[in-house]
Amino acid sequence: MKINNLNTNISKKIVVVTFFAVITFTLAGLVGVTLLSDSSAVAQERERERSDPITGCFKEVGETLVAPNGIQNWTESIQNFDSLIPADDTLTLINNNVVGDSGPVADIPGIWYVLINGNNTSHDRQIVLDEVDSLLASSKPGFTKIQQDSLSKCIANETNSLGPTPNY
Repeated sequence: MKINNLNTNISKKIVVVTFFAVITFTLAGLVGVTLLSDSSAVAQERERERSDPITGCFKEVGETLVAPNGIQNWTESIQNFDSLIPADDTLTLINNNVVGDSGPVADIPGIWYVLINGNNTSHDRQIVLDEVDSLLASSKPGFTKIQQDSLSKCIANETNSLGPTPNY
């Protein structure tokens, strides 16, 4: 009889230990999935920055080229700039006729898409850069003249780093 009780007690302990092991691994798996999903969100954000270096130019200029006692809100500067993009007829024409997309360009990644499109010639890219400079002047993004010149130069450098397209 004592052996039966001993077997029952051991069986109960095995069930309890197994139960705790299953719960532990389940929780560890959930935490791991959460951490992986967070890291993939970070990776996606980094990929966006790489795929749209114009936003990176805004950030760089807004964070590093500020007046000695000033702090620039580069996010607000982007919003001021973005607000003018959809109304730009030249960008819309290039987007419709050259790139083959329909509708206006709506944001900075849209401008970058137009710049990297393989249907562009060097002339088309220059027109886009001229329009970007014009939009920067119109948006008055809160940057000084030196900052706007640096921003324009950064955007031109990113565009020039693309190399030729098939129609270049």
